[in-house]
Amino acid sequence: MLELLASNHLLWVKMVSNMGCPKHLCEDIVQEMYLKINRLVTDKRKIMYGDDDVNRFYIYVTLRNLYSDYKKAKNKYTFFSYLETDDADTIHKADYLYLDTDVEKEEAFYKITMKLAKEINSWHTYDAKLCNTYYLGDMSLRQISKGANISLTSIFNSIKNYKAILRNKFIEDIEDYLNGDYHLL
Repeated sequence: MLELLASNHLLWVKMVSNMGCPKHLCEDIVQEMYLKINRLVTDKRKIMYGDDDVNRFYIYVTLRNLYSDYKKAKNKYTFFSYLETDDADTIHKADYLYLDTDVEKEEAFYKITMKLAKEINSWHTYDAKLCNTYYLGDMSLRQISKGANISLTSIFNSIKNYKAILRNKFIEDIEDYLNGDYHLL
């Protein structure tokens, strides 16, 4: 049974990769899938179509569940790295603390969000509140429409117009950010 599964190994790795998994973890998740199927599936008819065709949907669901379990575990625990030095001056240097983060990228993202917020807050009160409610809140268009007693079409068109205004005004900044040209912001 595992031989037939392993014959499609590259397909399983691509499936996991397409789920958004980092490249260095795809192989590990596929190996976990092999172990899980070997441990839990006793009747090979559950994962096979006939004698030689693997049920790809079953494998996909197994891989998806393993990847989501990995993401949940990763978010549940905070990992700390061991420091190679006890020197207090080295520990408190900003470069050492932000070794794994791209400070320029974070600052550029902050600048763009502040520009967007400033632009939105300069709009008419109704427009600013509607835009903030939709993009920053967790309400759907239907919920906003029902709560404000405004037609869904009107709210949809307003949101579409806000998106177009923001896109036209900040497209160059966003392209610079995506291209890594943080100094141009």
